[in-house]
Amino acid sequence: MQVFSNMRRNSSNPNYLKIFLVALCLVLLQIFSNLFQFFPAFVGVFFAYIVINIENEEDFIYVFFSFLYLTYYELNKGFFVFSYILLFVIFYNLFYQKIENSFKCKNCKLFIYISVAYIGCFFLNAFGAYVLKLEYPSFSYEYFYYIAFDFIVSIIFFRSKI
Repeated sequence: MQVFSNMRRNSSNPNYLKIFLVALCLVLLQIFSNLFQFFPAFVGVFFAYIVINIENEEDFIYVFFSFLYLTYYELNKGFFVFSYILLFVIFYNLFYQKIENSFKCKNCKLFIYISVAYIGCFFLNAFGAYVLKLEYPSFSYEYFYYIAFDFIVSIIFFRSKI
């Protein structure tokens, strides 16, 4: 009989490793999106992830990392700070239930979430620039490319979540 029978050997928690790897991937994703113009930052994917999993308590840490990633993206791209959080609060409180009740098509919901992430943030920042009399953000064709690419990635990742 062992003296310390209640001690576990090699009891490293794999959740900490998984969280560290997710955080590392987010940093690398942001670096690549800054280096290459046509490499999307997957803002729509993270926004859709937040909308889908906000009520799931098991994914709280990943929702937090998604908000943190969107805030870092705003700081890095020159948007107003916390505009994605404000956009999420407005969207979730005013439009989420209407979209859930109106659309039965899962892919249509994903497309709406991703479009709201890009276009809603643009309009929110344009409104902030108007109020503060600053230079307006530019809207280019890249937004449509990012929406399409994020939509394809979201279909792959969120097929079973919605």
